[in-house]
Amino acid sequence: MTKAKRALAAVAGLVLTAASLTGCQWLVDHTPLPTPAPPTTSATPPETAQERLMRLDKEAAVKAYSVATAEGVRLAMSGGALKPTTILDDNTAGRYLSTQMNGLKGLKEDGLRTDRRPVDSVTADGGWSPTELGLTACEDASKVRLLDKSGHEVLKDRPRMFVQTITVKKIDGRWKLYDLRSKIVKTFAHEDGCSL
Repeated sequence: MTKAKRALAAVAGLVLTAASLTGCQWLVDHTPLPTPAPPTTSATPPETAQERLMRLDKEAAVKAYSVATAEGVRLAMSGGALKPTTILDDNTAGRYLSTQMNGLKGLKEDGLRTDRRPVDSVTADGGWSPTELGLTACEDASKVRLLDKSGHEVLKDRPRMFVQTITVKKIDGRWKLYDLRSKIVKTFAHEDGCSL
């Protein structure tokens, strides 16, 4: 290739490069920008720090109820108890613990036991503060039999359906069932907080 042809090729390359760059700039300048997508909206707004704390506290209180109830049922099915277990001490205190222990001591002293777990539901619907909150527990023991040492059912006509309003307190950094009001009901149909 001669010197003239190389120069011509170099000039042609520069012209094409310049034309490409100019064309690209023209496209950038004249191509419409895509319409930005509208911001996504959520059906529920994000949780605030306080809402998160309330949710976690209520979940911990419901868990304390579930754990304490399971332990109480286990002890009742095995014939009661004279002293609270570590599980009960970890999840209950105050009047709630003393009421539960009175029932468990009565079973032990009278030689009685239950034969199954009641059906229950619990709702954290009683207000909230950083140190105290409320639960509603609905307990249906209509199929729970109270048995004597020989396995015969006793006290067949006892109350079997209850709605409990429970105060749960934060004690030493742990949510514990602390106090309760219990009422006997015939049905849960019109009881707030009951999903049975």
